Amino acid sequence: MGKGLLYFAQSVRELASLAKDLANGELSGKMPSRGNEMASSLKSLHATLKHLTWQTQQVAKGDYLQRVNFMGDFSEAFNTMVEQLDERQTALMEEIRRSREKELALTQSNNLFEAITRQISQWIIVMDKKNRRWLFANHDAGGILFDQACESHLREWLASRAGDMENEPRTAEMELTNGEITQYFSVVVHPLNWYGHNSLAFVLTDISHEKEHLQELENAAYRDTLTKEYNRHYGMNILNKWLTHSYTFIICFVDIDNLKYVNDKYGHAEGDKYILCVVGILRDFSSDAIICRLGGDEFMLLAQGWGMNDAEERFETLRLRLTAHNDQLGSFYNHSMSYGVIEVGAGSTMSASDLLGIADEKMYEYKRAHKAQRNATLTS
Repeated sequence: MGKGLLYFAQSVRELASLAKDLANGELSGKMPSRGNEMASSLKSLHATLKHLTWQTQQVAKGDYLQRVNFMGDFSEAFNTMVEQLDERQTALMEEIRRSREKELALTQSNNLFEAITRQISQWIIVMDKKNRRWLFANHDAGGILFDQACESHLREWLASRAGDMENEPRTAEMELTNGEITQYFSVVVHPLNWYGHNSLAFVLTDISHEKEHLQELENAAYRDTLTKEYNRHYGMNILNKWLTHSYTFIICFVDIDNLKYVNDKYGHAEGDKYILCVVGILRDFSSDAIICRLGGDEFMLLAQGWGMNDAEERFETLRLRLTAHNDQLGSFYNHSMSYGVIEVGAGSTMSASDLLGIADEKMYEYKRAHKAQRNATLTS
């Protein structure tokens, strides 16, 4: 009886110890002896909880095939949770797969884009709109620019266009020069997102040769072949334009004295030298004056910001400079010119041809007066 009571007491203590460990979530404590039938239910619960712990650890490692089917409502909740984790993991892996496919496709597209853009002559530059850093360029500056020193000017020009760009493409024309060489580009600007950067894509087309050809065409259409100054057609267009805009300006009609005599006596080559000498004098009137050759010995000069009296004084100074050639060694004939200046006000309603006619008449008055003065001098 005594031994039985002692065994019973020992079994109760083991049962109580196991119950306490289970209540505290401790599964690694000392287990009751094998013969303790009183703790069999708790030992079974202990084994179940240890297995459930292992299953939970497996789920944490990504094994979503684990299921519990021996704990009633808990089993249903646990299995539902694992199924949802499995679905989310599957969806996440699918999203990762699609993202990787997109990344791969984007990389392949960008590689193809870069390979294609390097084969075209146009210069494509992608610039970060915020910090003005170049993110991509399909050509090196040294292979595009006539003068690589212009690269800094190019970067400044591109950066200056970043601040006022909206969300629509724009076109512009860019001129780069180092003082000796000038290069022209037609530029199309496209806003875009480049690898997450708010950027601008500049597509530059070198139009230097086209500009040069256009200049040649304009020279042929608007320039006098000998003097390289504007011809009558261009001069009359400018005169009509200034009248349309109601500008205030002066018109000077200039005639080269005795050009026919020089051509007849010394030949047209010498006459051309005479014409170029006069044109060189006229160019010194002012840097912004427009000089036009109206005919063989006739020129028109247009200038804004001059009054008639000041212009006449300036022309007389230039005429005296021209006549100074007469005292030079080897001069065969007298160099001289006659001129007539009129001032056109902002409210003028006269036509271009009428105004030019008035200036022409003043020129002849000047020519007659100086001819009479020369004759009087010779007579005396």
